Amino acid sequence: MEFVYDDALRDYMTAKGRRHIVIEVVSSDHSDIEITELYPHIIGEKKAAEFKRKRYVVRETDMGEVLLPPYRLHYADTIRFSLRSFLGIKSVRQEGIEL
Repeated sequence: MEFVYDDALRDYMTAKGRRHIVIEVVSSDHSDIEITELYPHIIGEKKAAEFKRKRYVVRETDMGEVLLPPYRLHYADTIRFSLRSFLGIKSVRQEGIEL
């Protein structure tokens, strides 16, 4: 499994001093509809330690670590992370991991 970061995300993570990306599985259940999706985001050292205690799988990359949930997911050979910004709010986008 190979992890690829876009340049904007690399710059952002370096500027913020963060070196961990976590992939969480989040669900929302409202009466008639249930939504489950993956939520990738950047975390610090303290949060990374918490996820490791929850048995998240740690994968080393050139930028730091990617923490993957202990659930069965489908992984492509290459997983890409990119930074997106909407109205000044930054978020991480991933390609290559599916529920």
